[in-house]
Amino acid sequence: MIQLPEAEVLRALKKFKRLAKQDLLASAHTSDPEFWQRQAEARRAMYDRLMALIEQEGVEAAYRSAIGEHAALPLDHLSGSTPEVKGTRQALELFFTILGLGPDARDDMAVRDRAGDEVTTEASS
Repeated sequence: MIQLPEAEVLRALKKFKRLAKQDLLASAHTSDPEFWQRQAEARRAMYDRLMALIEQEGVEAAYRSAIGEHAALPLDHLSGSTPEVKGTRQALELFFTILGLGPDARDDMAVRDRAGDEVTTEASS
């Protein structure tokens, strides 16, 4: 069961989005600027999508979408570790961390979610 107010989750995602922007700006000073720019852009795009989902449909809808998107990502060793895949994966995993779901808990929640068990969130004021 996920019990975090929407406002708290949005606040954390906004902080992570700002960090991705800083990484985007710093990417020009790395040994592979294009890779790090694309990775940071992918993170920012995922944070934007998650925030929009939370604002429109709530934390539970964002969680369900994130679980599906994470499961659909290719495995790192099969994807050639593209910056977009790495950035998207990192953003989703940080979102799960915000929700208090480590890898084991996330897998358990995904199984329960597929079985039809409720995943609830606390409404914010």
